[in-house]
Amino acid sequence: MMSKKEIRDTLLSTIELAEKAGQKLTRFQKKIGTLKVTHKQALGVASEADVAVENFIIKSLKLKYPTMDVLAEENYYESFGNKKHAYKHYQEIPWCWVVDPLDGTNNFLSGLEYYGVCIALTHFGKPVLGVVHQPATGFTYYACEGQGAFKIVPGKKPKKMTAVGKKLPNAMLATGFATEKGKVFDREFALFKNLMGKSRGIRRMGSAALDLCYVAEGIFDGFWETGLAPWDVAASGLICKESGVEVTDYRGTDFHPFQETIVAARKPLYFDLIKLV
Repeated sequence: MMSKKEIRDTLLSTIELAEKAGQKLTRFQKKIGTLKVTHKQALGVASEADVAVENFIIKSLKLKYPTMDVLAEENYYESFGNKKHAYKHYQEIPWCWVVDPLDGTNNFLSGLEYYGVCIALTHFGKPVLGVVHQPATGFTYYACEGQGAFKIVPGKKPKKMTAVGKKLPNAMLATGFATEKGKVFDREFALFKNLMGKSRGIRRMGSAALDLCYVAEGIFDGFWETGLAPWDVAASGLICKESGVEVTDYRGTDFHPFQETIVAARKPLYFDLIKLV
């Protein structure tokens, strides 16, 4: 296991890397009308910005940490044949980087600035370090296991994130929907309708990673979704946990990034959400 100092040093270089990746995305977004876009089966869209920035992040990580594996969205686990085998493999690796170069591709391609760069380091599948950078604002959210969660605003000192838990009638929630239509989508939409009537409001912003960081900060009070991938939640799930948010799957099992579902909220709202999902 890495020492706290080693993790801290690794965190600083990870923040710097995420910010450089964000600068590249900002340049790409200025020419979104000319970007090549591909459609991934059941996974939505990817642009040449996704691929280029992911390759930049992987190359940078491999150069600095040559013995560590990398699990990244655009170069992921296709060689394993199926998701179950891939998940098992990555949970058995001592050290692995989990990378989403552009969480919120649809937003990015539409000129909406709600998207982020996500980089996490896992130890046998458990996140020990997580960074989410929002290029449009310059905000960076980060956490190390057992050391709290923080937000960096450019020009200011990092601020530790905490917030007061709310009850469901006063809560502003966030969620997303499965990209595949069918029973899962219908169930999620029914849950959305139910919670809309019980809460102050719900937002579907299009970036699970930023949604979870906003829960950590207290802008959103709770989040739930099914069908997310490890790179969507590895960094942001840790950031939530370290800010005092309860993070589990729909069954109440403690968070890890290879789960099929996720619920995140502070108490007492968490108990309301876990009962309903």
